[in-house]
Amino acid sequence: MSLQERCSTMTQAIKYISDIIKKLPIEENIQDKHIIELVKYHPTKQININNVIWFKMKLRPPFNKPALHYKYKNSDIIDDISWKLCIKNLYKKYNRDKEYENDVKSAFRNESHIGTKKNYFITNTTINNNIFIGKCQNCNVITENITTDHYPIVYKEIFNDFIKINNINLSNIDIFENDQNEIRLNDRILASKWLKFHDNKAQYRLLCNSCNSYFGSYGY
Repeated sequence: MSLQERCSTMTQAIKYISDIIKKLPIEENIQDKHIIELVKYHPTKQININNVIWFKMKLRPPFNKPALHYKYKNSDIIDDISWKLCIKNLYKKYNRDKEYENDVKSAFRNESHIGTKKNYFITNTTINNNIFIGKCQNCNVITENITTDHYPIVYKEIFNDFIKINNINLSNIDIFENDQNEIRLNDRILASKWLKFHDNKAQYRLLCNSCNSYFGSYGY
């Protein structure tokens, strides 16, 4: 039974494959037929599964979360692949322009991480076994994996103001993926200009995951 025969909607397919992915051990060859069949539908990487020596779940920098990887025969290159993009394409929900725009937005967000946000986070947290611990400034609970929240001016407002003031068309922005698998801006002058604009406006507070999810984007 194919994935589409088993799952009538994209949402069902994502949940089904996600449940499989969660059970896969790190660094072991993947034999699941649905995953092997699914990778053929990646919208930007034409993968010849007959030339693949293995599929594995490996930890992907910078956050070291499990991700699907593959390696071709007679090649030293190991590449990762988004199984969610494969599902989107299979169910005809993939929009190249929209996905690229989302990647550009990720690039801008990644550029903003190296400025005052990083300094605020490091100053207001402690580290234990590579886990950041801090006090939520909403519920006052001390917790692991604390998050940094833009407050009172939300990140989306700062970003949209910058885009509007500089008359930027996101589809015209060049991006690249660095050695840490972070999407960044190719134009380093633009990156510097954005970081300065962001840091002049941004203020922060620490939130636990629960409070961060509750506030979301504050309705922006």
